[in-house]
Amino acid sequence: MRSAHDPSGKDNRPVPATRSPRVVLAAASAAQAAVSFVNFGLPSIGPDLRSHYGLSLPELGAVLTAALLGSGVTLMGAGVAVDRIGARRTTFAGSMLAAAGLAAAAASESKGLLFVALVVSGIGSSVIPIAGTGALFRAYPADRRGWALGVRQTAVPLGGTVAALTMPLLVRASGVELAFAVAAGAVAVTGTMFALIPEEDGAPVQARVERAFRSILKAPGMLRLLLVAALYIVVLQAILSYTVPSARDAGLSAFWAGFTYFSFNVTAMVARLVWGRRADREGGSRRILTLVETGIVGAVGGVLFALALHGGIGLVLPAAILFGFGALGWNALVYVVAGERTPPELAGRSVATAATVVFLVSAACTPALGALADHAGWDVFWITTAVLSALGAFAAAGLKAVAMPAR
Repeated sequence: MRSAHDPSGKDNRPVPATRSPRVVLAAASAAQAAVSFVNFGLPSIGPDLRSHYGLSLPELGAVLTAALLGSGVTLMGAGVAVDRIGARRTTFAGSMLAAAGLAAAAASESKGLLFVALVVSGIGSSVIPIAGTGALFRAYPADRRGWALGVRQTAVPLGGTVAALTMPLLVRASGVELAFAVAAGAVAVTGTMFALIPEEDGAPVQARVERAFRSILKAPGMLRLLLVAALYIVVLQAILSYTVPSARDAGLSAFWAGFTYFSFNVTAMVARLVWGRRADREGGSRRILTLVETGIVGAVGGVLFALALHGGIGLVLPAAILFGFGALGWNALVYVVAGERTPPELAGRSVATAATVVFLVSAACTPALGALADHAGWDVFWITTAVLSALGAFAAAGLKAVAMPAR
């Protein structure tokens, strides 16, 4: 037996369990890593994509976030589908669609077709974070939820790290087509495995929750939380999409520019575990303070990284580690806080709402960031990210903690 803690912390009724929470966590993480192999791995072959498809820097930004755009416009629908149809069937169907989109990307000959194929892939993969978050909310109590979501979110930079090591090798072996084909296979396999693991949370929900979206936005502090997420995600996308081009323009070799990107991804994995564990202290009541701390560390790191790019790799790597530790460690916390601010019947859609903001802002800001770098230079670019991180920390400081369940 295990305790079922709903996302609002109001229901601790014991329910039978046939799956170990660790098994659920492993399956959710593997599926998320496969999706992130594309979303956060493509920047590692950004120069190859530019030359293969003839992309400008803003166009590269659009391609790198096409999958995020597809996910962003369908996350709410994915949440409803999981509620009404069930996690297993929805996860399997979404994974197959995502794999098909990636296969189409491998076969595309133009940048327009590539963009559309990646959008389709993102539409399919939108179910993975929703189903994974729901499964972990059911599997773990409130005082371990931040850690569990942090572990799952380490799969995002883990996928990017694996991609940073393997995608350039795949491109050298057989072009960008092979990289997309391998990603399609990984998404299909891990998505199918994940579809078989999570327990359904009772019968699929058939009744609608009236005015659910309006109720979510009226939840205490929700709009402020979404603002924090929007500010922080711009900084995250700046790092993931433009580290390699900025490092190359600063005079670093292709190896050291790639290694800097690799360092960011490794740091992100550590950061999400550390911040998740820290946020779980005192029964989860430190979540808001932890969100503030990530923004402060990110702001300081952003300034230092901008300066370090003028000093060579010996300065760039320490600055990247500090920058990444703050700016890449926050998103699991946003999803947990969002889920805990609404009643149980709205928690899944509350998380989907936060994820929608994150994904859509990611897709919108990345081409704009490329234009900023083109017109204002990399110094202004990175200082801007530091300012946005500081503004996010300031906004997070105005959030109030919600009541947590008794331990």
